[in-house]
Amino acid sequence: MQTNVHGIEELIYQYGMIPEFIEQHGGVWRVATKNGAFALKKIKKESAYPLFRNIHSLFQRGIKTVVPIYQTRQGYYFIESMNDAYYLMPWIEDEEEREVDYKDSLMFKELAKLHSMTVSEKEYPEEEITNYYNNLSRNWTKEEQELERFVDSCEKKLYMSPFELQVCTYAHEISLAQKFSQKKLEDWQEAVKETKKHRVAMTHGRISFHHFVKDTDGRGYFISWERAKQAAPANDIISFYQRYLKTYPIFCDDCIDWFYDYQKGFSLQDYEKDLTLSYLSHPASFMQAVNQYQQPKNMRGRFHSERELVKKIQDGYWMAKNIEYVAGRIHQIEEQKKNKETQTS
Repeated sequence: MQTNVHGIEELIYQYGMIPEFIEQHGGVWRVATKNGAFALKKIKKESAYPLFRNIHSLFQRGIKTVVPIYQTRQGYYFIESMNDAYYLMPWIEDEEEREVDYKDSLMFKELAKLHSMTVSEKEYPEEEITNYYNNLSRNWTKEEQELERFVDSCEKKLYMSPFELQVCTYAHEISLAQKFSQKKLEDWQEAVKETKKHRVAMTHGRISFHHFVKDTDGRGYFISWERAKQAAPANDIISFYQRYLKTYPIFCDDCIDWFYDYQKGFSLQDYEKDLTLSYLSHPASFMQAVNQYQQPKNMRGRFHSERELVKKIQDGYWMAKNIEYVAGRIHQIEEQKKNKETQTS
């Protein structure tokens, strides 16, 4: 299906409206009509039914922070082509700056509300806990050993490449992040083995300030629900910080405030906080660059040159340090709470 202006007009006609102005924003088209402004979005065809199922489920539960999908005149929620699907929803004017300059905590309050209204508790057999822990811990231990082996081999060279020099410079700090991540994973295992339960909720799947808009009355709405699913609530928190903190070096005190804004609406249990800090602190991006460097050039994916990999290792280090500040402060605050509770009991 053509996605030029004429093609978009043909799609809008199926909703019984005549477009007056069309403006493209990536995979979304803003369509102005005499009935108001609408957003037409293109997604992969296979994502259409899961998206409808998730949004329908949320509306049934009374969750109103979801932008509705309109039906065509024939009663369809999606217009399908060979590989893609299109759906129509209201266009919500959003004047706010996004990502780094966005300081409103409303998104985290609404995320907490989403999780609290959809949460349920499930049994977690001890064998499953043990297998999950053993597999993950084994993989992370291999990464620690691989980093140590790589650094040892580099330090024996008379001249290091720029990439090797960067890795050796950062290796000690990355190693500390790995150890902290492993320690929090152990704490999680010990705690969850006692309860043998875990919580799941409807997760958005790609929480971002780009996927959260506010209307003129200050109400917040999540958009782009294609990756939503039932999963651990902390998954949304982890994925948000991993993307948000993948930037230049910053000390993000707002990130800590946002975490506790979320906690006020939906309190993560201690074992959930342990697993959150474990996954968050794991320097996966850094280690991915180390592994790619050791691959033949034709197997490095899009990172073919050493220059590109040097940039990736630098970015991975900055991300690890940004996360270290946030995870370290949350860990410190939680430990202080525990000590205070111990003293008062």
